[in-house]
Amino acid sequence: MGRKYADDARRPSVWDVDALRRSMDALQVSWSHSVHLLGYLARHPEVAAWDDVAWGDLRSSPPRRFKEAVAANFSARSVDLVSRHDSSDGSTSKLVVGLRCGKKVETVVMRHGTLRSSRVTVCVSSQVGCAMRCSFCATGTMGMQGDLTRGEIVEQVLLAKRVDGRLRNVVFMGMGEPLNNYDEVLGACRCLLDDRWLALGGGRVTISTVGVVDRIRSLAADEPRANLALSLHAPTQDQRVAIMPAAKRYDLDDLLDALDAYVAEKLRELERRGSRKRRNDEKQPLIMVEYILLGGVNDSVADADALGKLFSRAGAAPRFGGRAMVNLIAYNPTPDLPYDRPSDAAVAAFQKAVQAHGVLTCVRITMGSDVAGACGQLLKDTRAPDVEDAVRARPGGKSPRPRARAAPAPRAAASARRGPGGRRRGARVAGLGFGVAAYLAAPGGF
Repeated sequence: MGRKYADDARRPSVWDVDALRRSMDALQVSWSHSVHLLGYLARHPEVAAWDDVAWGDLRSSPPRRFKEAVAANFSARSVDLVSRHDSSDGSTSKLVVGLRCGKKVETVVMRHGTLRSSRVTVCVSSQVGCAMRCSFCATGTMGMQGDLTRGEIVEQVLLAKRVDGRLRNVVFMGMGEPLNNYDEVLGACRCLLDDRWLALGGGRVTISTVGVVDRIRSLAADEPRANLALSLHAPTQDQRVAIMPAAKRYDLDDLLDALDAYVAEKLRELERRGSRKRRNDEKQPLIMVEYILLGGVNDSVADADALGKLFSRAGAAPRFGGRAMVNLIAYNPTPDLPYDRPSDAAVAAFQKAVQAHGVLTCVRITMGSDVAGACGQLLKDTRAPDVEDAVRARPGGKSPRPRARAAPAPRAAASARRGPGGRRRGARVAGLGFGVAAYLAAPGGF
């Protein structure tokens, strides 16, 4: 879906690589100069204008007409960092990103520490608003306002790298339904995964979807290095439709069949990688399933039993080859939305009932209550967004709500503190779409 651009003086992103290639082909300039330029920009996320580029540091010496064409037709940075909101413990930073059309999206940088590792993940938006209109998600109240380009998506990652250079994971779990902006999201993934540029590597990029069946069937073949997370949220078709109107278009059985096909293709990809890699990966989940628990709506033990049976399929092979992880998310109440958060006891009972079917299940523990917001609360305003972490543990108590800080520009990342029991406490930063923790639950990602 196109957008009207308010800022005609600002050119498209140089990371819109298809347009860049066409421009260079028309000039008959070697593509290698573009490859080296993008590699330089990936290594120097502080570059915001062409005057900031140290052209002599590129691996090749581009001709004058290359520099002139790039400057005339593309922006080194097509988005702006409007504001930054940091959690008091430094574990979470929410970035309000201004687009050249005048609209804004939100991007979240999360710093996670465990006994095994410390890692930084960025959650990016793929659309302005969302057409899926999930009844429990504030982003859906915005309606669909436009798709982001691959360049605008990649530039969110570069802004995040400027905030914290340790960044190693990207999740498409911010504003929008990524698979409804398939070509641009796919193109952005390829930029992020390309060894010449962002070089994140397989397993470091995850796409979350409500369940766009035809695109799920395409994804594993089109970009097998990307991971997939499904926003399920109900164990039956009728329940899904009641809380997720877009589910009317996608029958649950068809959706699960598409996911089975996705997992089968991923398994074939592991075979192609070789036996050693296959042994290393054989216990890792190949798909994450996100389930928002709405008090009194879909959080009963009977619902949990139905969910467990949906995946375990007694008398038949388990769904997804048994390679799924279910991530449970206790709903965070949102103004004007008619749902309640379930009790900790209800969440624990639900987890236990799903696990009884042999399904790997984790509960997301809240990070960042101090920047006001929670999962599913991302909006077009500049309130700070929600970020939460998933751990294989029982749900904890309420998180503290100290006052948030806001900063207008990037600065050095603060080190995170740990709460009782060594768990990291962080910030909800108003606005993440459901699913960040599903990715983060697996050690080192998928």
